[in-house]
Amino acid sequence: MLVTMAKIGKISGFPEWLPEQKIAEDRVISTIRAIYESFGFTPIETPAVELISTLGSKGIIDKEIFAVKRLKADESDDAELALHFDLTVPLARYVAQHGSFLSFPFKRYQCQKVWRGDRPQKGRFREFYQFDIDIIARDELPLSCDAEVVSVIGLVMDALQFGEYSIRINNRKLLSGLYSELGLDESACRAAIVIVDKLQKIGAEGVRAELQKISGISEAAVEAIIKTTEIRCSADQLAERLAPLKLISPLITEGVQDLVTIWELLPESVKNSAVVDLSLARGLNYYTGLIVETTLIKYPEFGSVFSGGRYEDLASEFTTQKLPGVGVSVGLSRLMELAFTEGLISTSQRSPTRALVTVYSEDDRRLSNDVAQQLRSAGLPTEVFYKAPKLGKQIEYAESKGVRYVLFIDAATREVKVKDLVTKEQTKIENLAEWARTIA
Repeated sequence: MLVTMAKIGKISGFPEWLPEQKIAEDRVISTIRAIYESFGFTPIETPAVELISTLGSKGIIDKEIFAVKRLKADESDDAELALHFDLTVPLARYVAQHGSFLSFPFKRYQCQKVWRGDRPQKGRFREFYQFDIDIIARDELPLSCDAEVVSVIGLVMDALQFGEYSIRINNRKLLSGLYSELGLDESACRAAIVIVDKLQKIGAEGVRAELQKISGISEAAVEAIIKTTEIRCSADQLAERLAPLKLISPLITEGVQDLVTIWELLPESVKNSAVVDLSLARGLNYYTGLIVETTLIKYPEFGSVFSGGRYEDLASEFTTQKLPGVGVSVGLSRLMELAFTEGLISTSQRSPTRALVTVYSEDDRRLSNDVAQQLRSAGLPTEVFYKAPKLGKQIEYAESKGVRYVLFIDAATREVKVKDLVTKEQTKIENLAEWARTIA
């Protein structure tokens, strides 16, 4: 009888890590989670799917959304659910729906997969993890929360040790104020922000060419906008750097003061890696104050690691209550691909197992199991070999998984010896629990 094998093929845009890579990713998640929780952020999880009407509430292009429909559904049945494409819309719906049960300000972190119908390419996936934090308040959110989010970014980047980084911050009030004083109306201001957001991709000449296409914009305004994108400084130097432009308005003053207030609240260690960068625009319309992006200096082509900002009303589509917030997101899967490709993180650990208990014969398996359980109870991940071949085969298995310690048990005397596969030393274990704690 001819058996047809199922075809195996890589699905483009859906990353799949090897065990040692997944272990490394889990270490990164644990590192980030520990810092988030140290600031009082609490975890939530939302369904992988939302109503299509919910996901479309912020005007997302339909082609980015994966609709969910039963394979055998009638052709006339319209899909009602879709996979979420980010964690912001689910958060807005979640806060609006559960607000009466939450304590405000609501500080949440969320690490989940999201799905987007993008064209797969390097650093751009269709399925990937995002790891977000947000602080949501009722009616009013002080700038201390903006400073806290920026501080968290710095601490996470320091802990990951992926290399030197820059935290670029700006303020939408400042951009809107500057562009308005240059004669741009509200629609032209929005268009200019979207264009300036492309600076790193198309360069200053590309930005200049696109700005010139905005209806009614003057050549002097174009040149002044280009000039502002060259300003990079600390917040306490910002007013001085803006003075030559001779542009003054309440909105500009407010934007500058917001940045100064946030800057003064940052730890010195974070200030050392932070810069006010007026070329930072972030094209999404819902940002109303602080905007922030973090880049790895050695890998500028990678783009942003952390990105986000402040918004004055998170859930206006779902509730009449004003819910201002500030938050950032890290595209975790993108970051891990860079870390693996560039060797920024160790992938030497191929298994959580720290010790392997050998089995001389199946008659000894119960004793081997008992020893292994004592080690596990002391906090040491331990395996018992699944068969009883020659010891050489069992040691080879340990080496293949990167397991450092191999234990041998004398069934007659119950004496336990351990071999360190790194140092090649073999010693007798007098107390299993004590030994386990010394290497755990």
